[in-house]
Amino acid sequence: IAALGLIGMMLHTIVHALARHLFNAPLTGTNELVAYWYMPIVTLIGFVAAQWRDEHIAVTLLVDRLRERNRREYLVFGRVLGILLCGGFVWFGLVKALENMRIGATAGTTMIPIWPVNFLVPAAFGALGALYLRDVLGRSREQSAPEGEIR
Repeated sequence: IAALGLIGMMLHTIVHALARHLFNAPLTGTNELVAYWYMPIVTLIGFVAAQWRDEHIAVTLLVDRLRERNRREYLVFGRVLGILLCGGFVWFGLVKALENMRIGATAGTTMIPIWPVNFLVPAAFGALGALYLRDVLGRSREQSAPEGEIR
């Protein structure tokens, strides 16, 4: 979905630029659609996809020097902190999405509705929190396993 959103954003922007340059008739609302629809879809779904595939950038300079047990504890602590932060984003994102739905929020001076995409914030952070929880539960099971490589 994120890749399709990125392709859609790219095509929409190209058509807008060509129409503006060749016909002096830009597509109305392109900036708003990119900022309020395409970008949130690409980024939020991209975050979840990267976490699902374990493809986030990890700087392990300090963590790799820790003993195995300390490394596991450090990583579990980080994931629990991530769960708490995601919970906050879910709560406040849902409150804001419901408020924007109630008032029928639109993009700037256009009549393009933006409130529906606001519900992607609590959905994406809820999914991220669930993925962090999966990691925590997986690491707690590793406590009883012999020491091996930690992802």
